Amino acid sequence: MNPKISLSLVFGTLLLVGCPDLSAQPGINIYTDFGENNVSQGLFIKTAGFASYKFGKYLLESGFQLDLKNTNNTFFSGFSMSGSRNFKITNFPLEITGFWISTPFSELLRETNWGARLNRESNHFEYLIGAHFRTYAFRQKAIREYGIGQSASKIHETMNLLYSVGYQLKPRNNSWNAGISLTNYDNFMIEQETNPMLRLNGLYKLSSPLIIYLQAWYKSAGATNLAVNYFGFFFRTGIIWNIRCAKD
Repeated sequence: MNPKISLSLVFGTLLLVGCPDLSAQPGINIYTDFGENNVSQGLFIKTAGFASYKFGKYLLESGFQLDLKNTNNTFFSGFSMSGSRNFKITNFPLEITGFWISTPFSELLRETNWGARLNRESNHFEYLIGAHFRTYAFRQKAIREYGIGQSASKIHETMNLLYSVGYQLKPRNNSWNAGISLTNYDNFMIEQETNPMLRLNGLYKLSSPLIIYLQAWYKSAGATNLAVNYFGFFFRTGIIWNIRCAKD
């Protein structure tokens, strides 16, 4: 997707924050990543922003990612859209989400993922399971410069697995919390099933609508194989603002 069109869609979503319906709950999530890995050639810095709009059992969310410092010469490095619905099966609360993610991680190649996930949260535990379909595609610049035919411009992967399991130290309504998760899924990145990521996280509620959080991510290569290798790590710091619509 063209970055200008993507950003226009995101800003269009941000307009929903105007609280046209008092029964709705807009929200904003902004964060920055600092880290390094085996291909970053030193420090990389990314920033991302999400706008969400919750009404009843439904949640719509859209976000984008920007590379502030990296070696791939790509400033706009991610765009996502998702829609969720809460429901219950015999008093067992669940959330189902459909999503679409585009990550143009270089001038020549982009990755697209779409799929669905099902997650369950309790006071201390969280579980996520899902499936996604991945496509690697050469961008128009590469197709023109290297004369790549349309039949050879894309590679599609069959259905892949999404998963996450986590534990929180405190109940979810506590003013502060800390936890640990094992997952192959992040906002703009879906790893192969054999390369799970370890995430340590902490949060603190500054006030009822404002939450600050800090995460530390560790990525390995071949974690489920006999030989486990280091790949990279990054730290994430961000703020979540659950906007309250004021009554007249």
